[in-house]
Order: sequence, then structure tokens, then C-alpha cells
Amino acid sequence: MTLYAIAVFLHVVGALGLFAGIALEQTSLANLRLATTTAQVRPWVALLGGLRRVDGPSGLVLLATGLYMVATRWGHQAWIGLALLGMVLMAVLSVALTGRRANAIKKIVPAEDGPIPPPLRARLSDPVLQTSASLRAALGLGIVFNMTVKPATAGAIGAMGVALALGAAVAAVWWMGSRQAQSDGIAVA
Repeated sequence: MTLYAIAVFLHVVGALGLFAGIALEQTSLANLRLATTTAQVRPWVALLGGLRRVDGPSGLVLLATGLYMVATRWGHQAWIGLALLGMVLMAVLSVALTGRRANAIKKIVPAEDGPIPPPLRARLSDPVLQTSASLRAALGLGIVFNMTVKPATAGAIGAMGVALALGAAVAAVWWMGSRQAQSDGIAVA
């Protein structure tokens, strides 16, 4: 067993952790939208707020092992640069869009149990949360494609473009649903 083989293993574990975090986020968002009482909201908000304990370490493991593999085996490749750019974009989306909104939701959940107040319902239905999760999942998929196929520059760029388009298409469905809900008189963000 070589140090490189261990790095590859840890890199895969980091990717699994990152995708597990995204899956838990999607589950949390779905359950927040379905919640009818503040008691149902609390555990899903807690999960959403705690995901940085999974995403952060997973991202650091990915970065550290990825940089090691670049330095020892791969050197400069377009797919590697795009993967790094994709990881940075995923982190920015997570912090700027999801993190801030999750914190805002946590602050306005009433301490007492009862029906969900309209301002909280609007935040729970915020399509930006789903947009962030959809884009990050798609970026992750594009990165995994590039890591496994290792295409030339044009292919790597194309793969990330397709991934972003896929994420944007999924997000567009949420935005259309949000607009439909608004036209039906349902309060959303």
C-alpha cells in the first residue's frame, strides 16, 4: 500500500462525505417544505444548520488529498483546475446562499409549538435554498465525471457546463413552483 493509494481512498471518502451532506440537505429542505408545525421544523433546521460539520471536513479532505495527488502524480490538467474551481464555487454557494438562509430560519422558529407563521413559511419555501443545493449537487457530479474520465480541456469545460445547466434546470423547476405558489396566494420568499 502506497501513500498515493491512501490519498485516493481518503479523496473518495471526502467525496462521499460531501455528497452525503448534499443528500441530507435535500432531505432537510424537502421536510421543511412539508412541515405544518414548528415542532416539525426544529429537527430539520437543526440538521440543516449542522451540515457544515460534514461538508467542511469533507471538503478539506478532498482539497488536501487532491493537492497531494496533483503534486505527486498529475501536475497541471484542465480537469483538475476545473475541479478546484467547482469546489470553490460549491463552498461559496453553501456559505453565501444556504448558510445565511439556514441561520435566518433558525432565528425565527418560535420556541412554542404551533402552526408555522407566514414569515417562517416564506423562508422555508425560499427557492434559493433549493437552487444552491441543486447547483452544488450538479457541480459535484461534473467534478466526479471529470475526475473519472479525465477529459481534455474542451471536454472538461463541456462537462462542467452540462453539470451547471443540469443544476440550473432543476433549480428552475423550484423557481417556477415558487411563482405558481405566489400566484395561488401562498406566501413564499
